[in-house]
Amino acid sequence: MTTFASQESFYLPEDVEPGAHPYRHVSALAVGSLVCGALSWLGAYFEWLLVLPMVGIGLGLAALTRIDRFPDELTGSVVAKLGIGLSGVFAVVCFSWHGYLYFAAAPPGYYMINYDMLKPLPGAAQDDPPPAARQLEGKRVFIKGYMYPGRQTIGIERFTLVPSLTHCQFCMPQIKPTEMIDVKLVHGLKTRFTNRRRGVGGIFHIRSPEDKEPGLLYQIQADYLK
Repeated sequence: MTTFASQESFYLPEDVEPGAHPYRHVSALAVGSLVCGALSWLGAYFEWLLVLPMVGIGLGLAALTRIDRFPDELTGSVVAKLGIGLSGVFAVVCFSWHGYLYFAAAPPGYYMINYDMLKPLPGAAQDDPPPAARQLEGKRVFIKGYMYPGRQTIGIERFTLVPSLTHCQFCMPQIKPTEMIDVKLVHGLKTRFTNRRRGVGGIFHIRSPEDKEPGLLYQIQADYLK
């Protein structure tokens, strides 16, 4: 009986080696944070990837919370903190870089503008230019936007510039009048259609009721394309 009892106690789960620790899984959220942080530098080249550092920080914080709640089951706090650190550093670098490109990309002699400056004031009609837009009349400006798709793809001398590509080909009436700019290329300039954002520089004009030629509310006689 003594021998049987000793053999039985050998298999008891409580009888573990002194100092041993239960196995803990590395948090998948922590690994995801590190991966996003390591890839966040791509945001400097592709604007749509600027979301990576934000996701990396969010995953890292979520990982630390879960590890703190389940310390006997999860590990990886160092990995999560590294992911948060990389994501934070690259977020600052990438957003600063794109900010520099946006505000310092205007060629010499052109005034940098954006679509927010062209929006009507609250309560005003959708086709009523704000004072900020009226002050641009006749000035040489530079703005970035996207070419609205048309029938012509090469040799284009005139096109509509919009702030984003979220509009389908049949949704033109949904775009606000102040979100469309009639771009007329001058001095023999021609271009081809592209889905990439373009920079347009030229003389800014607001169409008045006295203008005989039909057109959009805002127009730019463009002599510079980027």
